[in-house]
Amino acid sequence: MTGTCAKLLRKPELAKLGVDLEEHLENWIKSSSAADLFRVFDDGCMALLREAFLKIGGCEGTVWLVDEEELNLVAVYNSGNDASTLVGFEQPVGSGIISMVFAQQQPYCENDIGTSHGHDDTLDKKISKHTTAMIAVPFYFARGIRGVVSCVQLQEIDTVNAKQGFSSNDVTELVKVTNLAERLINETLQSLALGINDAG
Repeated sequence: MTGTCAKLLRKPELAKLGVDLEEHLENWIKSSSAADLFRVFDDGCMALLREAFLKIGGCEGTVWLVDEEELNLVAVYNSGNDASTLVGFEQPVGSGIISMVFAQQQPYCENDIGTSHGHDDTLDKKISKHTTAMIAVPFYFARGIRGVVSCVQLQEIDTVNAKQGFSSNDVTELVKVTNLAERLINETLQSLALGINDAG
């Protein structure tokens, strides 16, 4: 059905516009700060992510976006009580598990994070808490890798139903929801670029 619909909707005259739109969005993203990019995430997108963090048994979740120079992954959103401290934190690309997920573009799950040689505890020290388990998945939109979405369990905070650790199903769930968020962000970016939802 999807293929049939695509053939019916396809209009050759719009093909060039599609290429120009992709190039325009890429240029805008490359010249925008992580905070500017986060402004296009609407309420529906963030509600999906917050619900996913709770559903898989996380204490909190964080959205990381790469900066213009691609030197750091910046925490632009956090669902936990320490959000005001965490948001704006910069994780150097090339250091820590979050950066590894960004570079390798593969999901990561660890239920004994203290034994992981790749774990950088700088953020734990900043909020005076200890991460015990983590899921991190690559975050795509506008046809590119733009950051990472992570969800953690903390030693100092009880999880929903006292859940300990994450499962492969939890990883699958976070990947699925992150993909849905990607679609919403893509739609927002395209609508803004084309002025589709402009009033008047």
